[in-house]
Amino acid sequence: MKALIIDRPGLQTARQRLLFGSMTVVFWALWIYLWLPILALIGWALGFRIAYYEMVVRNGYVGLVHLLGFYLTVIGCLGASLLLWAYYNFARFRNVIRRKSVPVSSRPSVTQRYRVSPELLAIWRHERRLVLHHDADGKLLESTAPALN
Repeated sequence: MKALIIDRPGLQTARQRLLFGSMTVVFWALWIYLWLPILALIGWALGFRIAYYEMVVRNGYVGLVHLLGFYLTVIGCLGASLLLWAYYNFARFRNVIRRKSVPVSSRPSVTQRYRVSPELLAIWRHERRLVLHHDADGKLLESTAPALN
């Protein structure tokens, strides 16, 4: 059975998305507002009278609002700097392809690099685990294939 609701948010204009997003925020705020009496009852039952006295009666919320305003300013500045940095990197690397695959080493280049025979290389390629021992100059001293436990 096909779904009865067509969900294609990519076809919405920016104005429609903004409208629907703001409506969602408004209705969530309304939903939370409707729960306030029950939350107040729970707070009263748990003894949050002191918090009410400090925040409402003594106007403690004023300091909180100023502090939250400062926090929002700092968060806004940090977010703006990250957006600027992202835009800078986008503009800088827009047409640059940096993710290139590593070229596969050919068998002759590996045998030449490690100075081994093609037969030994074929044995190495079938091992599940291989340990190569090198000297200080990077020259291959020996190879071992330890047994797996």
